[in-house]
Amino acid sequence: MAKLLQVVIGVDVGGTNTDAVLLAGRKVIASAKRMTTVDVTEGVLSAISAAIEQVHAKGYEVEVQQVNVGTTHFINAVLEKKNLARVSILRLCGAASRAFPPFCDMPPDLLKHVFGSGHFLSGGNQFDGREISALCPDEVRRCIRDVYAKGVRNVVVAGIFSSVIQDHENKVCEIIYAEYPDISFTASHVIGQIGMLERENAAVLNESLKPLCRKTLAAFRIAFDKLGLLCPFYLTQNDGTLIGSETALQYPVHTFASGATNSMRGAAYLSGLLNAVVCDIGGTSTDIGALVSGFPRESSTHIKVGEVRTNFRMPDVMSIALGGGSIVNCTGKTVTVGPLSVSYRLPVEAQVFGGSTLTATDVAVAAGFYELGDRSKVKAAEGVIDAALEEIHAMIEALIDKMKLSAGDIPVVLVGGGSILIDQNRSVKGVSYFVRPQHFDVANAVGAALSQVSGTVDLVASLVETSRSAALESARQQAVRLAVEAGATPESVQIVQIEDIPLTYLPGSATRIKVKAVGDLPRLSASLAVVEELLKECNLAAVITDLPRSQSPSSSAAANDCVEGNGLVTARTLDTLLVEKAVVKATAASSAALPADWTPTVIDGEWLLSEHDVECIAIGAGIMGCGGGGNPYIGKLGALHQLKLGRRLRVISPDSVTGGNVCIVLFMGAPLVCIEKLFSSEIQSAFEAVKEILCSGQYSYPNLESDLDVKKENGVKYIENFPRDFYKCSEKDNDVVTALMPAEIGGLNSFMPLVVAAELDLPVVDADGMGRAFPELQMFTPFIYRDQYAPSCVSDENGVREVVLQADTPKELENHYRAICVNQGCMSGVCLTPIPAEEVCRVTVKYSMSRAWRLGQAVMEARVNHRHPVDTIMEHENAVLLIAGKIVDVQRRITGGFTRGHVDVEGFGEHDGHLLHVEFQNEYLIATMQTGGKTSEVKACVPNLIMMVDTDTGEPVNTDEVRYGLRVSVLSAASAPQIRTPEALKVVSPQAFGYNHVEYVERTDYVEYGSVVQT
Repeated sequence: MAKLLQVVIGVDVGGTNTDAVLLAGRKVIASAKRMTTVDVTEGVLSAISAAIEQVHAKGYEVEVQQVNVGTTHFINAVLEKKNLARVSILRLCGAASRAFPPFCDMPPDLLKHVFGSGHFLSGGNQFDGREISALCPDEVRRCIRDVYAKGVRNVVVAGIFSSVIQDHENKVCEIIYAEYPDISFTASHVIGQIGMLERENAAVLNESLKPLCRKTLAAFRIAFDKLGLLCPFYLTQNDGTLIGSETALQYPVHTFASGATNSMRGAAYLSGLLNAVVCDIGGTSTDIGALVSGFPRESSTHIKVGEVRTNFRMPDVMSIALGGGSIVNCTGKTVTVGPLSVSYRLPVEAQVFGGSTLTATDVAVAAGFYELGDRSKVKAAEGVIDAALEEIHAMIEALIDKMKLSAGDIPVVLVGGGSILIDQNRSVKGVSYFVRPQHFDVANAVGAALSQVSGTVDLVASLVETSRSAALESARQQAVRLAVEAGATPESVQIVQIEDIPLTYLPGSATRIKVKAVGDLPRLSASLAVVEELLKECNLAAVITDLPRSQSPSSSAAANDCVEGNGLVTARTLDTLLVEKAVVKATAASSAALPADWTPTVIDGEWLLSEHDVECIAIGAGIMGCGGGGNPYIGKLGALHQLKLGRRLRVISPDSVTGGNVCIVLFMGAPLVCIEKLFSSEIQSAFEAVKEILCSGQYSYPNLESDLDVKKENGVKYIENFPRDFYKCSEKDNDVVTALMPAEIGGLNSFMPLVVAAELDLPVVDADGMGRAFPELQMFTPFIYRDQYAPSCVSDENGVREVVLQADTPKELENHYRAICVNQGCMSGVCLTPIPAEEVCRVTVKYSMSRAWRLGQAVMEARVNHRHPVDTIMEHENAVLLIAGKIVDVQRRITGGFTRGHVDVEGFGEHDGHLLHVEFQNEYLIATMQTGGKTSEVKACVPNLIMMVDTDTGEPVNTDEVRYGLRVSVLSAASAPQIRTPEALKVVSPQAFGYNHVEYVERTDYVEYGSVVQT
């Protein structure tokens, strides 16, 4: 009688190969590799059958407990824009977030396949859980009936800060189901993280895939039934855990990155290492990621999938063009490996197989790393093999160093068929040791076979009425509960990730908390004695299904990657390549589409911004933000939306402002809140109040002739709940305010005047009040050079306005407005004191928008022309490169509502042996250099610009984005003359930020650029 084994089957479906393994207890007892078929299921059937047959051939029967599948099926549908359903979005936002309609950030070619309709409804919450507005069930019913009448059967429900409190989204879903049980819906809080547009996009992708998901899972079920596998089956998720097939019907988007995560989870399982770097080398490329507690570290950045910006959980994976099929080139004394590859043609073209092309595999075989083909057939000039080995290991060393979790040495797990390229005994900087486990070439299927589920919480907690420890404990309990609800046995659940990041710019206490819990699914235990007997009998430590020579394990594994020329993409590299290609493609398209002699459009003294101009300003403003000011992305998107509406973005030179007043408008609040609670009409409301006061003729500083209740406290005289009907402006008042201006050119606020001015059909002055970004209002040049700080106004999205009639000092105005901002949900629109036209040039930093545009244009040209963007930034700003290296330490703390901390950057290359210590308070303030452990020397300080950018792309790295391992370049440039005068230094010098020991050394090599309007 045949002995019975209880097993779990893991399957990983790639673009080239489908791998299957049988897992009995903790042992891999069989594995198989088959070509992926067009209909997917045939390849899966073949691989599973082959693996099971291995065990049957030795007289054993298997009882399959479950089948776990990782597939690229759904992400391919998005890439190919096929089989997608139309979706309607119901955004629960009240009066907030209305400047950006649903789908506004969706690429047009995908939009035509998924757009159903978009709706603004009551509801939504502030970051601390307070309602923005009450939910209106009747409004929801009317809306969903309209959606149904349009023939749409897939709906996304997205509420502001639904990650904090889900009640509104859940209630709307209940109403939808009660009205139309045949409508499918996705609540956004179960898909994405904080970031309204990105979460909506991710939820739309999820909902659009549901019909296809249902068909695909039905096909899998039929395939498994043919094999007599009547057990449950699961899909692998982006985070390395499982999702039941029934649950997967609701959340197909959670399976997008399963290829990369399967390899990393398999590597952890096979090696026994929970904290390590995983290096997965295929035929064309190498993917590398970090394991934290046995799971892939998640990306902290936004992910683009098919050009769609999303923020659902994805692994933090990097790729380089190095694989078993990489072609080795020798030019003179220079030997390079890749980026071109023979890929799946390796069994024909590699020299060890009788071909004529020298590949990385030939190098590894010639070096004695692996027995494959005929080593004697490798022909290379003297020294080429050694030089190629040096290049291969240098490439891997650099990639490992970039991905490492800490400054110390760390073990590296090698998986994938191409991992034979690495000498395990070689000393590599940053690597404590290499591990190439058994079954390394099917680690992806092993990862799929693992049976754990997760629960993740991502929220913003207010610490005003609770402690940090209590908030963390509450988040832990929520994560555990979600893991148990996903099927984990309660006793197996453990916390594997906790993040606690304070919010900036707020005097109150608020923090972003992310917690992940993981637990085991219940399963039967295999008979250990039977498993060991089978392993001994079959010597299955190295068992791989027999394949034709052209698809032998070594050759097929080397073809496990992307082959662009043939359109083959596998799960293992798909997600990383998607991200990288999306960035390159977007940059190239926006730049290359323009002729080389392109110039801005200037008509009658007005610069009319195009989409390209907006992109350039966003890049320049991000860099000039000096680490603060918030990401310009939302502002950029608002400006682009105005252009789509047919409105004009008009910019004028400060020299041409000859009459009326210029109003300064901005957002005040936490950057994190601004990406979730999108702006609506807050700034417009504040601006209208200030304009009404100016036009009424009733204001004479510091008094307003009215019956309104005026209060005064802490040096500020103000009116709460300023009425909306205080004064009705008419056409005769049009010359009172003639233009708007940004408060700062760095970050988000560089765009806000453009967005508001487009709606009002006003121009924006090519100037600002800082020439960079600073954290507080007293650092605003019109407040430095003028002694009038009112009238001004702050407003929320509902038009609730407070007008300040007098402030004794700008600092008191700053403190007053910050307190109001927290009460208004940590995001407020502000209009500062108008500047008379004749004073604009005297009290502002002129031509700053032109400066940002020129810097952004230079960076974009550098990317298109394959020139180093950091060199371009240095040339444009006459900047000094302080260091190029890797971030090795980051510390943060909240002081007075601001995030203070430091970043340590360890130099490499010509900066080897140097350590740059950068202090920040929202923006980078002080940079000190330490060489060889000697006393630190101040290299740069405020008000000069300290700019940290990604070394490879030139993209700015903000203080809320810095983390260990990022490769950055830190530059310093002179500030504008207006912010380094004796008057200005009283509020922007190192001493103003508490660095009494640091003396400001003036830099006078500031490069003056005129206005685009004038040139």
